[in-house]
Amino acid sequence: MKASDHGGDILFFSKRTKKKITDFSSNINCVNPNINIKSLKIDISPYPDFRYTKLKKAVSRKYNLKSKNIFLSKGATDAINHLLKTINFKKATLYAPLYGEYKKSLKTSKIKIINRLSKSFSHVEKPLKNSLVIFVNPSTPDGKYYDLKKYIKMWKKLNCTVIIDESFLDFSEKRSAVTSLKKYKKLYIIKSFTKFYSCAGVRIGAVFSHPKNIKKLQKNYPLWSISSFDEKYLIKALKDKKLYEKSLKKTKRNKKYLKKVLEKSKLFSKIYPSNANYLLCRLKRQNAKKLQKKLLKKGILIRNCENFDFLNDKYVRFAVKCKKDIKKLKKAILA
Repeated sequence: MKASDHGGDILFFSKRTKKKITDFSSNINCVNPNINIKSLKIDISPYPDFRYTKLKKAVSRKYNLKSKNIFLSKGATDAINHLLKTINFKKATLYAPLYGEYKKSLKTSKIKIINRLSKSFSHVEKPLKNSLVIFVNPSTPDGKYYDLKKYIKMWKKLNCTVIIDESFLDFSEKRSAVTSLKKYKKLYIIKSFTKFYSCAGVRIGAVFSHPKNIKKLQKNYPLWSISSFDEKYLIKALKDKKLYEKSLKKTKRNKKYLKKVLEKSKLFSKIYPSNANYLLCRLKRQNAKKLQKKLLKKGILIRNCENFDFLNDKYVRFAVKCKKDIKKLKKAILA
């Protein structure tokens, strides 16, 4: 994977441009949890609890689940890799566009992608019977949320094993597929905590599923994969009761401001409506690489989306950042 294929590689671009980078490529919450890191008292001498009992309790309370429905890993990408290796399928159907790590992980796990179904449909597109289905909701890179009731019903009828990635769902007030776990044992939900809880350096991801599936995932997974610091940090973050409301409010306000700036630039033929903390844009004339290069000269990194299925070199994505950063973008993009 090249540096430009994933958001957040500011060290690479900072060295290249010799500038301090303002990162619009990485979709990290612009609101931080109310945590004083210096006050986190952590004893690093003993081995941590490899069952992560306290962390699972905190996650279960937050997402209305039982601890037996939760598998924890060292980041969402690690959860994806381990899940795809464990379920051992030969063929998969992707509802695209979606997070690029799925294709990479499918290849590593020797699972053949047999179909890429476009999410831009008015009717429900069917995968093959008994196949593995992957769906990211809200979608990336466009941020659209899909009501999956009818899809889950259809997938269940076709006896599909289903992975739904809800890494950006916390940025909306939309319904989670967690409520369908009791009804469908072949359903897995992927969760990244780094985006919403503004902690890309804290590597914790999760899979929510039926207890039998969780036991199977746990069986061949290394003990003590999550550090004592990461565990303690996320427990504190999950307890911040004001974070959700503050994040929704600020993301909505800053997204509106970001959209106005992008509209004023007149560079884009379309700015897509989004239920997440980012905006996908289609360029009128210049291509994504040219715009990325132009903004990098001014210390701003954006996401070139040409490597997503069904998109091309006319698509770029902007993360919702704080007002100060959006003002910097405004100055650069309107110059």
